Amino acid sequence: MGFRCGQQSSQPATTASGFDRKAPRNPQLHIVPNINGYYMKKQTLFGFLMVGLLVSIFSISRQHNRIITNLVDLESVDTIIPIHGCWVSEDYYISLKEHKSPKKAQNNSLLFVIPESISEKTTIMYDFHDAFDSYAIVKNLNDYEIWENFNNHNTRLEYTIKVISSTKLKIGETILIKIDPIKVKDFFHNGLKNELLVQEELLFKGIYITPDGKKVEFKNNGQIEGLEGYFYYKPESDYYDQGMQVDQLILVKSEKNIEWKDLEYYGFKFNYDTLELYKLNCLEFDSTSKYCGVVELGKLEYKLWKTNNNR
Repeated sequence: MGFRCGQQSSQPATTASGFDRKAPRNPQLHIVPNINGYYMKKQTLFGFLMVGLLVSIFSISRQHNRIITNLVDLESVDTIIPIHGCWVSEDYYISLKEHKSPKKAQNNSLLFVIPESISEKTTIMYDFHDAFDSYAIVKNLNDYEIWENFNNHNTRLEYTIKVISSTKLKIGETILIKIDPIKVKDFFHNGLKNELLVQEELLFKGIYITPDGKKVEFKNNGQIEGLEGYFYYKPESDYYDQGMQVDQLILVKSEKNIEWKDLEYYGFKFNYDTLELYKLNCLEFDSTSKYCGVVELGKLEYKLWKTNNNR
């Protein structure tokens, strides 16, 4: 069982700056008599101006920090965010629908997980590879902003949010589409990219027919029904590694799905509405990592015609 995206379920070193109060003094100030009152007045005036400037800068800095602190004070607010949920970059969405290849769509993709409440963290995943939860979403008048926030230190405005419609946002310069994937336990311990079943929701879910007329169902929760003893599937979303030259998914024979045992890796491709699953041929084996460094599609094992095309 899982739950929908957005539902609730190292602090870096800081630096400080200041004046060096132990700096050596000019000895000439103690041995040279003051013989020119005019220059002394100019120096005194300059000194007053510098003190005033420093006081002003300090006051502005304190006010600026106070404003930022109020914006990201997550413990004192619990405002519901109407735009909560999962949002994926429009380019990724269109590419996945058009080419049906997570590998092809991966580059320059963005995924935002906006929580239901301002008191929770916002997560951003780049290229379905790295995910960071050091962000806070805040309301600034009638707008929303995303601030980078390391435990209320080193805060920085990262993105502004423009609501285009109930299913489309503009965050920074990127258009994002709202999606509704299920979130499950990460058995691979790889984080958000395996917890969110994005490809299952957008690409795979649906009813398929085998060449001999049997029905196979790929569900958006990662379950399979009707495919020769397989109970679960997991499409790969991150191809920034060795042995990832083709689109791949994992089929699982373990019915209880405990720690994802009994795994088999397959290559896949969609030929219009037909899903083709292939054995993988290893072309270059890395003896150091014990992994295959280069793979290609091998023998065609399954050919499944999709009846609803995920509409």
